[in-house]
Amino acid sequence: MFYEVRNVGGAEYFRVDTENNMNFPRHLHQSFEIILVTGGKLTVDVDSGTYTLEEGDALMIFPHQIHSLSSEVSRHVTYIFSPLLVNSYFSALRGKVPASGAFRMPEALAAALGSLSPDSSVIEKKGVLYSVCAAFDRGARYVERKYKNGPFYDIFSFVEENYTNECTLSDAVERVGMNYSYISRNFKKLVGMSFNDYVNLMRLNQACYLLRNSDISITDCGYESGFRSIHTFNRNFKEKYGISPQQYRKEQKN
Repeated sequence: MFYEVRNVGGAEYFRVDTENNMNFPRHLHQSFEIILVTGGKLTVDVDSGTYTLEEGDALMIFPHQIHSLSSEVSRHVTYIFSPLLVNSYFSALRGKVPASGAFRMPEALAAALGSLSPDSSVIEKKGVLYSVCAAFDRGARYVERKYKNGPFYDIFSFVEENYTNECTLSDAVERVGMNYSYISRNFKKLVGMSFNDYVNLMRLNQACYLLRNSDISITDCGYESGFRSIHTFNRNFKEKYGISPQQYRKEQKN
């Protein structure tokens, strides 16, 4: 099951996802991300480092850090939130990232974080999130950001902004002003799949989110995720998950 990747839409953006058996390729976004493992074992690559997280472990990922997730059996909760909710913390560390993002979150703090929802007040969100950042900061060491803004940052940003619409490699390389074959070849080396396969994963991930969390039709889930025909949507979904979108929705509702 893949989690959704999207741009942070505003100062109050806050999202919670509970996931099982996660596998997702390298990507980045403009938000903070906190992963709290509640069972099993989860492997997370962040920039050039690898973390193996078990029950009770937490991981802080800064905005624009390239990361991926993989596991065979795991359960975890992901909290994704706008940097503006912790702006003092974010501003003080601009241009830096944690040398290690792993930490143990106190149970009381984990419970407070778990009590938040997107509908919580801004004051509630800020209070809890600043407390989490403070707990992380007490044991953290920071280094200069290794991955500066560059062509692949721009490519990832282009995909985030456009995967539900027309999203081609030709359009992406035009944005960054790089050679088509260079980006195509090196994108696959970095991410482990072609640009088109990556865009397709983003669309499938969005479709899963809509199937789980909305009551719109199966057809509209496909179109709103960027697929141009219901046939293509059904075929790609079944190839990836082994079941149809309709079966997936029924299982999730149950």
